Amino acid sequence: MRINRLVVGPVSTNCYIVSNENTKEALIIDPGEGAKKIIEKIKEEGLSTKAILLTHGHFDHMMAVNELVQEFRVEVYIGEKEVELLKDPMQNCSGSMICQPYIVRADKMLRDKDVLEIAGFTIEVLYTPGHTIGGVCYCFREDNVLFSGDTIFQASVGRSDLPTGNGRQLEESIREKIFTLPDDMQIFPGHGDSTIVSYEKKYNPYV
Repeated sequence: MRINRLVVGPVSTNCYIVSNENTKEALIIDPGEGAKKIIEKIKEEGLSTKAILLTHGHFDHMMAVNELVQEFRVEVYIGEKEVELLKDPMQNCSGSMICQPYIVRADKMLRDKDVLEIAGFTIEVLYTPGHTIGGVCYCFREDNVLFSGDTIFQASVGRSDLPTGNGRQLEESIREKIFTLPDDMQIFPGHGDSTIVSYEKKYNPYV
């Protein structure tokens, strides 16, 4: 596995290009903006894009989706309870925060514990509501890597005061889904630097 992190958009969102070093196939996780930058990086690395995975439906994680779908003709995956956010600019906050209404269509709706086989990777879907009603994390157990979106950050957590958020659910999601993962599993969040499970269990003040 090779992970390229591109920091994009108005609130410095982490977009990840996750590639299989053997096959040169790739996934794009949370392309928040900067489609041209993402496309250039994929072409520079000589990658074949197979899917776009969204951790949740907020604008800052999906504003490059439509351009990338047009470029690569791939399907978009998201938790099944996030579909309404993608269709509603007020719920996905594009209408309220940046006054630029944005709508995305998903192709594959995911449930807790779904297992995806894409680009040579086995990916487990973890349903982690709280930041939004249908947020998910993507767990690559064979590579000991978790992409957490805005559920958890290094020594912090995602907001729960935006549409469909719930603070109690967020804490439960972290304790029950993330803190039960191996202590040495790497966490790649939606904003900021990466971390590991054991560090967050010990030092995260919000859980």
